[in-house]
Amino acid sequence: MNPSNITITPPPQGYKDFGNFLSNLLTLAFILAIIIVLFMLVWGAIQWILSGGDKDAVKSARERIIHALVGFAILAVAFAIAKLAGTFLGFQDIFNFTIPSPSP
Repeated sequence: MNPSNITITPPPQGYKDFGNFLSNLLTLAFILAIIIVLFMLVWGAIQWILSGGDKDAVKSARERIIHALVGFAILAVAFAIAKLAGTFLGFQDIFNFTIPSPSP
């Protein structure tokens, strides 16, 4: 093997937008979680309306609404922590959803 015939190829460029991928994934996860929380709130409200005064149905609806509100509070805290961590780590827009253009 002649050392002059060795060529070094650069690594593939597939991972250069990994930060954007994680940012998009985090944004989509939060959007999906908010949709689920809203669905649970509406479901609990409808369940409460349709309970007809049944104590067990009202209790179930109240618990569903409380669980949805607790989930929303957890989402708000997680959002604040992610935003704060992004600021400390130097990311300007950690929740900026972007569609990357294909690289040549």
